[in-house]
Amino acid sequence: MSKVWYDHLIILEEVEIELGKLELDREEKRELEHLIEEMTHHRVMDRVLTHLPKQHHKEYLKRFANSPHDPGLIHYLNERIEESVEEHVKDEMKKLKKEILSDLRKK
Repeated sequence: MSKVWYDHLIILEEVEIELGKLELDREEKRELEHLIEEMTHHRVMDRVLTHLPKQHHKEYLKRFANSPHDPGLIHYLNERIEESVEEHVKDEMKKLKKEILSDLRKK
């Protein structure tokens, strides 16, 4: 996946460690990493769109589609969302990391 504005807020070291403990071939590991990346993206976008007033959805999605890596998107969102978008992303990632770790440890 390409670089996105929230990459620096995603810290999944514990997940990477747990993935390393699993006996997976290279392809299986890549598939799991891709799945985690997609889950992360969907959760961040859902959280952002849940808290971003609907009248800004179209503009945000257009800006994101045109330049997903643009750090200015954080500023754009922070002007329109209560509580910082960084805190929303960190909170969502904490929840997702807990879910992923729980699933990986069941294997």
